Amino acid sequence: MLNYDKKLYGLLGKNIGYSLSPALHNAAFRHFSINAEYELFDTEDIDGFFRDDVLTGKISGFNVTVPYKIDVYDKLSKNDGWEILKPASFLSAVNTVKVEEGKLTGQNTDGLGFYQSLASDTAGVDEVKFYEEYLKGKSVFVFGAGGAGRTISMTFATLDWGGPQSIYVYDIDDARVKELEEGCENIVKQKICKAVKKNNIEDIISKCSVVVNATPLGTKEGDVSPIPVEFLKEDMVVYDLVYARRTELIEAAEKKNIKNANGLGMLINQAALAFIFWNKEKLPNNLQGIGDILLDVMKKAALEELARRQG
Repeated sequence: MLNYDKKLYGLLGKNIGYSLSPALHNAAFRHFSINAEYELFDTEDIDGFFRDDVLTGKISGFNVTVPYKIDVYDKLSKNDGWEILKPASFLSAVNTVKVEEGKLTGQNTDGLGFYQSLASDTAGVDEVKFYEEYLKGKSVFVFGAGGAGRTISMTFATLDWGGPQSIYVYDIDDARVKELEEGCENIVKQKICKAVKKNNIEDIISKCSVVVNATPLGTKEGDVSPIPVEFLKEDMVVYDLVYARRTELIEAAEKKNIKNANGLGMLINQAALAFIFWNKEKLPNNLQGIGDILLDVMKKAALEELARRQG
């Protein structure tokens, strides 16, 4: 028998069968006894998805992944009755949507999810302390200016307590980096994001306290490290968004006793922030404590699913 009271959530994207999101969210729904289910909305027809699933009230909320984050932002921004919150408005990209009685509210939890993981998973500190120890008056290096690189760079640039002194960005696509430079400058009114030429990478990394790989390089066995490992030094922090395997970059960082983490924490943190965005009224008042429990539940589910896939 159908349960018409059960809420439906999911992930909108294309070719997303690899996603861990259903495992994370369904584990959280079970833990908090919320009558809801999370599934994949894998489609090439985003207009049909909105028409048949979202606007009919079938779905109570959804996450968004490649290639639709900008498309969903555009759809929400063109409807006066719908709302886009910061930082989604800064990024011009939406990764989380809440649906309430025909009103859509867009948010982006990727940036904060990344920064929370960067602080806790590498240095074991909170976000403010990480800023004070690793960012204040210092510089960061971001490899990649695509969707993930843009989110990370813009997150650094717009931190509430202040950004780093400089955000150096390298990408093989010069136009992509230039667009990121201009986007950052338009928001923070200063030239904080700066393009890096390939032959200057060693010199720039030597000045940085944080190094981030925001590309898929390292996902496959045999991939070379996107960042030359000989440039890494002990007093920096290394973060690699790749989490499906132990990358050469992470291995090199550990051999040099450099604080490091992969992108699994970002995935879990952004999912937890989305979960709270949808279900805050269903959770107990102590959200700080609930947040810790939620992260533990999602991390356990993610590790179990990864172990299952690896046999």
